[in-house]
Amino acid sequence: MAFMLKKLFLVLLLCFTWVMSGAQNNTGIKPKIGLVLSGGGAKGLAHIGVVKVLEEAGIIPDYISGTSMGSIVGGLYAIGYSADDLSILNQSIDWTVLLTDYVPLRNVALDEKHDYKRYLVEFPIRNKKVSLPSGLLEGQNLAMLLSGLTWRSAGVESFDNFPYPYRCVGTEIIKGEIVNFSSGDLALAMRASMAIPSVFTPVVFDTTMVVVDGGVIRNFPVEEVIEMGADIIIGVYTGFKDVVTSEDLESLDKVLSRATASYGIYDSREQSKKVTILITPDLARFSSADFSKSAEIEKAGEIAAREHFGELKALADSLKQYADYKKPEPLQEIDSIFITNVLVNDLKYYDQSLAYGKLNIRKHEYLNRQELQQGMERLFGTLYFDKLTYHFEKENQGYRFVLNAKEKPPASFRSAIHYDNFFGAGLILNYTQSNLLISGTRMTATIDLSEYPQARFYYRKYTGPRMNTLVGLDTYFESNLIPGYLEGEEVGYFNQNRVTSELALKKSFDLNQQAGIGILFEYSAVHPSKSMQTLYPLDFNYQRYGFAGFGMNSTFELNTLDNLIYPFDGNQVNFFLKGILNPMSDIRYLNDSLETENSLNSFSKLYFSIDNYHPLGSKLNYNLGFSLGISTDEFIASDYFFIGGHKANLRRNQVAFVGYNLGEVIATNLVQMKLGFNYRLYPNFQLEILTNSMITSYDFDHLLQSILDMDGGAFHFGYGAGLTYNTPIGPASIFFAGNNKEEKTTWYINLGYTF
Repeated sequence: MAFMLKKLFLVLLLCFTWVMSGAQNNTGIKPKIGLVLSGGGAKGLAHIGVVKVLEEAGIIPDYISGTSMGSIVGGLYAIGYSADDLSILNQSIDWTVLLTDYVPLRNVALDEKHDYKRYLVEFPIRNKKVSLPSGLLEGQNLAMLLSGLTWRSAGVESFDNFPYPYRCVGTEIIKGEIVNFSSGDLALAMRASMAIPSVFTPVVFDTTMVVVDGGVIRNFPVEEVIEMGADIIIGVYTGFKDVVTSEDLESLDKVLSRATASYGIYDSREQSKKVTILITPDLARFSSADFSKSAEIEKAGEIAAREHFGELKALADSLKQYADYKKPEPLQEIDSIFITNVLVNDLKYYDQSLAYGKLNIRKHEYLNRQELQQGMERLFGTLYFDKLTYHFEKENQGYRFVLNAKEKPPASFRSAIHYDNFFGAGLILNYTQSNLLISGTRMTATIDLSEYPQARFYYRKYTGPRMNTLVGLDTYFESNLIPGYLEGEEVGYFNQNRVTSELALKKSFDLNQQAGIGILFEYSAVHPSKSMQTLYPLDFNYQRYGFAGFGMNSTFELNTLDNLIYPFDGNQVNFFLKGILNPMSDIRYLNDSLETENSLNSFSKLYFSIDNYHPLGSKLNYNLGFSLGISTDEFIASDYFFIGGHKANLRRNQVAFVGYNLGEVIATNLVQMKLGFNYRLYPNFQLEILTNSMITSYDFDHLLQSILDMDGGAFHFGYGAGLTYNTPIGPASIFFAGNNKEEKTTWYINLGYTF
């Protein structure tokens, strides 16, 4: 109590001295208050609680400085966000998503969805050398949020022209010195100030300026507000503890963290000596990564500030005599901005027309936040860029929109592993290269090294005024195992080799739906095992039976799922129609005679499926699905629908049906319905229950009749349940199932992401 009274006396004495000085000089100059907000990661959210008490006490700062999280709270407060505004933001932001580079699947372009987050490791290739990224996170989500929150500062070049003049502190690591941002793009300055080394990538302003977290040197920027003209300093420190014990440094990460911050700790100790009122919230029970406890941390800041409420209130009351001691008007929120020009920085690997086309921002028109958000999502959803940031520059009667796009390296190498109890283990290798042969193209080559290998080659290019037309060459190869069953028991197998190559033209309507047409070539052949040839000598009197032919196809895809492998919400629609014109037979009989020149009848094939996933609460959802497969009577056996298996290990022409082993049912026509439920026991652990029913037939007329008659021989019903856990190497699932035809139990195991 005595200590608090002493501090209150010192504050009152300081204010009295200033008042008397002004009276003697007859100037009436008000002492200037500087508010200093330190870094501290999640602990820096305590600044919000402190600012709330400062407003309640009537404190109006003249200058603000901040580092790292303090730079964000201080910067937003400086342009007009109130303490209540900041508190609402703190409670509404999903920090776990914000502080990652995770892009919702709905924001990924349809042609990139399949490969998104499917690989265990990824290495960029620069100058023909595999390298490591400069940080774990680019901070795209954080950068986009900050850019959106600072719209109201558009056109305000100098931070001195904010309602509260402001300084944002970073560390320039080329020269090893403090950077004191006082003008320019506020969002970019704040992002640079909290670029924690090895966590966030540095912010590169030009070839001579690379900026990381200001806390490396100046975690408590008191000197900065003094240089601005502050006489009375209110400092809020949420950084590292000044003194620790050896017990606090028992792990490698803690030792490295402390060592990295050593100079910043020393400097903060020196800076604290210049503070008039020092507020240090009790944050011992929190870590700098405890963003899930943001509300508690904010409250801790409020509690700490209330301990100084008497001093703060006395200081505010002593300054009310000055006419200029009043709260400044905040910068007004802006709903739309008039765009006079659009500028994209020079791109090294991709055509600028891609950026302009995907953004679709029109000159001499007003741009609102939703339109900009959609344009940025379209561009970032191509996955061609590591980070996109923007700002507005005042120009004539409007603003120039300036986009700074950080391109992904021109090539990358990715890898993953997988296992399932049908195809076995495999190693997936992926190589992606931009601008191969033609500028603006993207090539992806993927191979699955396993007992039954697969390979895929994509070569594509965006074109058109809005870059929503895709021209591409896609080629697939598969070596498949197709078991032969008799009354539910495996009696042999077929090996299938399949090659499909398609030259396609596709139109994207938005990120999640696409239609296309293509010219294709297909080769497919099956090779029966010795047991199949022995058991059925009349049916399988050949070594190889297949076809090769050209044709055309048309496709439509829609995918709004929130997760590609285990979705919780969204829809997926697939439509595929192909026709093969007079394919040539490729048959080698057991007597080694060949049949390769006979022209077979043309045939066509249609497959349509729709899946709907809908939440029934925060943990439970349902999955309702329907699919239809139709083929002509001249359909070739090596291109049948192979039915059965779980969705985790499917290949082309294979239709999932829980209750049967993969390929246990073979048909040319089918209609299927399914209903399932998923319950999330924990965030990464879920229970799935699934039922599905199907009617199959070898011709379409018989399929219709079987549906009308509910033909029991053609009717299949399957059911199953299983568990899935998302491991560091991908989802691990085990599933048990049965069907209405057999009494046996079928089981599926999958680990990792599939091809």
